[in-house]
Amino acid sequence: MNRDARQVEGLRKWRQSSFQGIAEYPTGFGKTYTAIRAILGMISKKQIKSVLVVVPTITLKEQWEKELAKKKVKIAEVYVINSAVKKTHDIDFLILDEVHRYAAETFKEIFVRTKYKYILGLTATLERDDGLHEIILKQMPVFDTITIEEALQHSWISPYKIFNVQVPFAPDDLAAYKKADNSFKYFAMQMGRGGQAFDTAKLWIGSDDPTERGKAAAYYNSLRTRKKLCLNNVNKVAAVKTIIDLFPNRNGLTFSANTDFADSLQNVLGGISMTFHSKLSKKSQGIVMKTFKDKRTKIRILNTCKALNEGLDVPECSIGIVAGSNSTALTFIQQLGRVVRHIPGKEAYFINLYTPQTQEEKWMQKRMKNVDPSLVTDVTLPEFINLIKMQQHAPI
Repeated sequence: MNRDARQVEGLRKWRQSSFQGIAEYPTGFGKTYTAIRAILGMISKKQIKSVLVVVPTITLKEQWEKELAKKKVKIAEVYVINSAVKKTHDIDFLILDEVHRYAAETFKEIFVRTKYKYILGLTATLERDDGLHEIILKQMPVFDTITIEEALQHSWISPYKIFNVQVPFAPDDLAAYKKADNSFKYFAMQMGRGGQAFDTAKLWIGSDDPTERGKAAAYYNSLRTRKKLCLNNVNKVAAVKTIIDLFPNRNGLTFSANTDFADSLQNVLGGISMTFHSKLSKKSQGIVMKTFKDKRTKIRILNTCKALNEGLDVPECSIGIVAGSNSTALTFIQQLGRVVRHIPGKEAYFINLYTPQTQEEKWMQKRMKNVDPSLVTDVTLPEFINLIKMQQHAPI
């Protein structure tokens, strides 16, 4: 089945769901275009007069407005969620893009402040680790799901390979990690280990007993230290540079856990890259994005920090490097989606950098637990370098 026919089938399922529900479609399948087809169909069949599209970021807002203009849809307004929840709305058709985001305490107000006849939610993955997706499911069901594997099978997205690349600590950071890890285990043991220790720490941190409060504080401090060391593993900076140099003709993205690390990648990559994160002004973000998309410039790498997990539409990107991330499968799917948008002949590379034998390795395994093992290769950095060089010099 081609993508066009599958989009039509999805809208048929939405109709059977009384025009209420969520489409779980992978990035690259065409969620936005499917929703615009829904708008056009509802104008014709239901004579709707008003549409509200809600998105999580200004980047997505701009992309939606551009696509709506292409199709000459004049009855739709696009709001970023922060602004949308400050107003009341009475409209015919509500579209919630990246709907998984709207279970948060502030954002779920969109369901209270909006009166609508028809609703369509869009997401790559609804399920959240915190379980708050149940709030959204109380408003509407999932009526259709397409997996990444299905999209890959039908060539709706470009083929891709995933590499989990080990990047060990520098000696000083390794010593600091072991110290923090030993401290964490010591205090966790006193509070019950695992989930019980975490629950006890939450209780003790507000305790009137200074001993309990001190143990909880030490537990949290060691937890934060371990995480900070992993996410800021300085050897990853050189690893990113090495990997980017292996692909001199590819455009790509790096994903960091914080803005400082994204900036450090910018420093080492120099004139071929720019950073895009929340600390930049909206004007500066616009300039960065325009420059990155302009094929006449030397800029081919964008160093990001969460801000572009969702919403970036640059099909030419064919390499993604995760320098620091969390344990959620949703984050992985969003990041992968940035580099697998279909272009004939393109094969994408998605590279997870992780510090071996640390908590970061467990996060990486957790967020990828449902990924087809045949698509994944676990290697050291030298092994990865040799593998890519062999592929590049293999006879055609």
